Amino acid sequence: MQTNKHIGRVLKPFELDHIGSNEVPMVRFGLAVKRFPSVKAKTDFIYYVAYRDVAERVFKYANQKGLPVEIDFTQQSRTFENAEGKSVYRVENVVEKFMPWASLDKQSGQQTDATAHDTPVENEATLDDFEQQLPNDYEVY
Repeated sequence: MQTNKHIGRVLKPFELDHIGSNEVPMVRFGLAVKRFPSVKAKTDFIYYVAYRDVAERVFKYANQKGLPVEIDFTQQSRTFENAEGKSVYRVENVVEKFMPWASLDKQSGQQTDATAHDTPVENEATLDDFEQQLPNDYEVY
């Protein structure tokens, strides 16, 4: 199985849903991912799904528009019947792991660096460290 990694910013806040008879937690969300670190580079809008405890943690720690997040995911395909009885084939990006590159300060509503006490981040790198390495003409969105 191939594991992929994307780094981007959360498109918009999302909801935690519970699916199936077992009420499995699930979130669907999107990231804006730059193809290259350049002003002229295109941005791709890529969507992901997370289940169970990963879904609960993504909802708790990465549910903020514009928050930079690193996602490790696998692509999984499935076939199911929709409400009209037609067979539907779908490929999904299923989140295995994630790491916010910043956190949301719950009192002020402002983003802080990744070393905030309430974020389960073991990496000491911050968004500021990343931005200092970028060329001057790079547009942070």
